Amino acid sequence: MQLPSKLAAFMGMALLIALPVGQSGSPPQANDQLDLIHPLSFGVKDGRPAVTGCSERIVEVPFVHRNLPYPFRGRLLDVGYRESEIIYETASLGFETWGIDIRPPLAEYPGVRYVQGDVIKYPFEARSFDVVILLSTVEHIGLMAYGNTAKDPEGDLHALQAVHRILKPTGRLILTVPFGRRGGKDWYRVYDHQALRELLSRSGFSVETEDYWSKEGVRWIPTPWSAAEKIDSVTHHVRAVASVLARP
Repeated sequence: MQLPSKLAAFMGMALLIALPVGQSGSPPQANDQLDLIHPLSFGVKDGRPAVTGCSERIVEVPFVHRNLPYPFRGRLLDVGYRESEIIYETASLGFETWGIDIRPPLAEYPGVRYVQGDVIKYPFEARSFDVVILLSTVEHIGLMAYGNTAKDPEGDLHALQAVHRILKPTGRLILTVPFGRRGGKDWYRVYDHQALRELLSRSGFSVETEDYWSKEGVRWIPTPWSAAEKIDSVTHHVRAVASVLARP
C-alpha cells in the first residue's frame, strides 16, 4: 500500500524526532546533537503506519507524575534533565523547578533555572529541595557518557548521597534505572533488586513505592521484580526498568 504524501511526510518527521542518540546501544557523547527522547518511534509495518519502537520513557514519565506531591508547590530539582521533558512539565505545574546537568541547557523555558555542573560537587544548600528527580540518570553518573570525563566507579552512590543532603527531611526522591541481571556497560549500570536496595540504603533512603516493567515487543508491561531481574538489559540494551519513590 502506498501512503498518502502528507502521511508519508509525517511519518518521516516522526522518525527523525523519535530516535534518540544512544538507543542503538552506543554511549552518547558531548558533541552529539541530543534532542528530547520521545517514547514512540513510527514507521510502516505490513504496509500500514505503526509504532515500531517504544522507549522506557512511556512508563517512567507517568510514574514521576503519579508520585509528585500535590498541590504542585515547592522546590524541585531534575538531575540530568537534558533528554526529558519533565523539567518543563514540572515548571508548568507550578513547582520552582531547577535542572542540573554537566552539559549546557538546550533551551530557555519560563520558570526553569539551569545549573551546569556535577550534582555530587555542586554547593546546593542542605535540605533545600522538596523533590529530586533522577530519570534514567544515576546509572550513568561516573561513567564515560554524556560528556563526562571524571570517572567514578561509585558515582551512583555519591550522587544519591549528595541528593540526600539537599532533600528536606519530608522530601522525596523519584528515581528510575535500568533493571535486570546485575551488570552494565562502560556507560551505564544495570541493577537487580538487591543492588538497587543497597544503593538506596547506603545513600540514606528508604523505599516507599516501587514499580517494575519489562519490554514485550514494542510494549512495556508491569512485571514482578523477581521476574524482571532475570532479564538481560545489557546485551540488547535496556529491557526492564525500575521506578522508585524513596524518602530520606
